[in-house]
Amino acid sequence: MALVLFGTEVQRRGQVLAMRLAATALETRPFTGGLAELVTVFSALLGCAECHGYPDSLDFSDLTDPEMAGNLDELLTDLQRLLVTQDDRIQVIHGALLVSLFADEVDESATAAVVRLAALLEVSEQLVMDVAEVANTQAASAKADLFRRFLTERIAKDEAVIAAHMERHDLGELTAPSKIAEYHSLLARAPEGSLGAEMRAFYRDARFDIPGSPGAPLPVEFLGSHDVHHVLAGYNTSAQGEVYTAVFNAANASAGIGWLSVVLLQWHQGIKLGVFPQGHSHLEPARMAEAAARGAATVVDVYSASWDWMSLLEQPLLEVRAAIGIGGFGQVGEGDSWNPPPSPTAPDNQ
Repeated sequence: MALVLFGTEVQRRGQVLAMRLAATALETRPFTGGLAELVTVFSALLGCAECHGYPDSLDFSDLTDPEMAGNLDELLTDLQRLLVTQDDRIQVIHGALLVSLFADEVDESATAAVVRLAALLEVSEQLVMDVAEVANTQAASAKADLFRRFLTERIAKDEAVIAAHMERHDLGELTAPSKIAEYHSLLARAPEGSLGAEMRAFYRDARFDIPGSPGAPLPVEFLGSHDVHHVLAGYNTSAQGEVYTAVFNAANASAGIGWLSVVLLQWHQGIKLGVFPQGHSHLEPARMAEAAARGAATVVDVYSASWDWMSLLEQPLLEVRAAIGIGGFGQVGEGDSWNPPPSPTAPDNQ
């Protein structure tokens, strides 16, 4: 997108306008949410004085105003006026297409808007539709493939078996009923002060169904052991806690880097990969480094599918942590909630 680096003020204004029209599906929906944020960021980039070498910044705030004046016909006429050459128009359509592809799910309305803009500017509509189809199809395929390969390694199940369960949306049924019964029994009878007792508090605070319950989205072998990682390392169920737990895993075992890549996309960048809602999180570098150091110091590969974590549920929590080398502190101290309310001032200020 050479226009972003070298475009004139007029060309840049055309780019912001086209991106806004894609985000609002030609002004048929409000200029709000993630797509609006993306356009606003691009507007600031395109107007940045240091970025384009002009003495003063360029102001495109009128194009990112949710209450922007002007009807659609006027806006489309403005777009044609701003973009004179065919090269400008092609580049601007590419920028608008980025907006439609940025959505977490396929955004047919935004893509249809870009197709109409392409027709207006005499840019290949078929190219726009082909790129959107390939990108959306390949993105979905890539996400499924990443999660399938990751889960295969994590729980030592054949990839074909996992693929079949993913197709049927019943990954929770990968766990044998006898294994589920054993896990629930161990949790129920675990004495106070034990790892299992703290797991009960974890599920209570987070309001999570215990893995293996009807409708559970993932097998006990994965979800139960992941929850154990949270409790042993002391990281809560916030988006930040998910990332810090994944950093702990990645430093503890080489296989953990796969989970870290999933988590950073899912709970830091907000790109949905798995069965849980995604989110954006702000992270503390010091806490990230601390999580890595604690994971590296842990002498047991807690990420291994062969690690018998269920056998530890009735043992004292502090003794389990000491035996496997988990030192220091996470986010959750004794008596703290595993699911703290979000901070009104900062996503992670602990």
